[in-house]
Parts: sequence; C-alpha cells; structure tokens
Amino acid sequence: MSTLPADLAAPDASPLEQWPPRWTPAAVIFDCDGLLVDTEGQWVILQDAYLARHGTALDPATRRTLTGSAAELVIVTLAEAVGKDPHVVGEELLQEHRAHIGETLTPLPGAIEALRAMAAVRPVAVASNSPRDMLDTKLAGLGIADVLDASIAIEDVERPKPAPDMYLAAARALGADPADCLGFEDSETGADAARAAGLQLIAVPSIPGQEPVAPRRLDSLADPVLTDWIAGWEARR
Repeated sequence: MSTLPADLAAPDASPLEQWPPRWTPAAVIFDCDGLLVDTEGQWVILQDAYLARHGTALDPATRRTLTGSAAELVIVTLAEAVGKDPHVVGEELLQEHRAHIGETLTPLPGAIEALRAMAAVRPVAVASNSPRDMLDTKLAGLGIADVLDASIAIEDVERPKPAPDMYLAAARALGADPADCLGFEDSETGADAARAAGLQLIAVPSIPGQEPVAPRRLDSLADPVLTDWIAGWEARR
C-alpha cells in the first residue's frame, strides 16, 4: 500500500487520508476493466498489436491518455494513426475484442473478495466505459452479477468517463449522495471521472504508466488494511 506523492494529492481534505479511515461509505462504486479484471491490459495489447500490423505505434503520452477511455475515442485515435475509416477500425477491433472477452477472465488480486465483502453490507455498483453487452459478459463471467445492485454501461449516460456522468448515474441508482460513495478506479481517465462526480476515491492502478490522482492509492484490492476496514463496517442493507 502507498499514497500518492504530495504534489498529486487531491486538493480537498478526504477521510481516506487517514488509513484506515474512521469514515464508512453509504455505497460503493467500482470500475471494471483494469480494476476487477485484467481486460484493460488485454485491450491495450490488442490495440498495440493492431497498430503494429499497420506498421505504426502510439507515442507514450497518447497511450497514457487513451487508457481507460471510451472505445469510441480509442477507435478514432487508432484510425488516425493507421489512416483508415474509423467505422472500419471500430468493427475490426471490437469484433476481435468481443471474440475473446469471455474466454479468460482473470480477476485482479483481492478484487472479487473485496467487492463481495462490501456488497454484503452496502449497496454496490459497477460503472464502466464498456458497452452493455461486453460489461454484462464480464460481470457474469466473474460471478458477481448477482451481488451488484446496479451496473452502468456506456449506453446509460450521455458522456463517458472522464466526464462524471457515469458515477453520478451509479450513485443515483444506489440512492446515495456521491460525496457519501466510495469509488475504486485504476486509470487516470476513470479517476478524473470519479473525482469530478465528488466521490471519495481509492486508486488501484494495474497498468504501468498510469498515475490516477486520488487521496488514497493501494497496490491491490488485497490490501490487508482495506480488508480489515471493510470487516468493521456495520451492515446497512
């Protein structure tokens, strides 16, 4: 477990600055890809392989910005890089991604255990930039669809992350004020969305080069202090 450097810390005081916090959330909202399951890494590998087949690559700054972004932005950026129509690139990329998305779903360390522990005592949602069909496939494959109170996919909001819409929609679905919600994110794009929505945020980056800004940063959801903190939450279901 580690905290962000002082120059990256959130400007407003957060109860998460104390670890473990004395505060407990009214509800919890998780990202999916790169946080609960290693599909974000697979998606990045697929993109880079696609670019390599076309004899090009993204510069590090562009790659960093795209991680966690909506598929539409990824597709437009890659289409520009390879000089092809975005609709063609989109069909090629998403067809390949969909073909393999349900084959090997590898949960990230502690992810499913932490989510289930929180869902036992608090309302829990997943908010993802994934299309609905792909999100539902992942949630079912991870065996967590039955414990979630809500899931928000990209079709459910006007603007994807990094806009706050997705987290605001999830908080509404859980009947909670965003400021009383605990969010978990792995990417800079997702962290920007959660902070803009006013959530208390824990960052758990899983892809090298991502430095999401949050008042608390963990190496994994298997963090023992996190586990002990959750175990002390009183049931509010």
